Amino acid sequence: PSAAPHDLTFQLGSFLDRHLIFPLLEFLQEKEIYPLEEIMQAKLSLLYPTNMVDFAMDVYKRLHDTDEVPEGMVERRTQVMDRLKKLDADTAGIRTVLEDAALVEHLRAEIGRA
Repeated sequence: PSAAPHDLTFQLGSFLDRHLIFPLLEFLQEKEIYPLEEIMQAKLSLLYPTNMVDFAMDVYKRLHDTDEVPEGMVERRTQVMDRLKKLDADTAGIRTVLEDAALVEHLRAEIGRA
């Protein structure tokens, strides 16, 4: 007998963050409760609107047994990478401060005195 009729993953999923749903899909895939194609499609739907574009591309390739991905995914990856570069540049100053262990220790000591 199939466990699928008793599975609550998809009902509970609407109340969970996407990052919490993914391990549930991995579990379902491992237990082979649903056909692999359905699980892979659910993973792709879950990943598509996120910034995990490389992972989404990998899932798409496995699902469709191809080395090609749609142009929209390639464009999305470019957008995500451009944003990452911008955020990296925007936060360079604060990261430089936080990476300086001596300065961080000095700031902690100053805060402790206040």
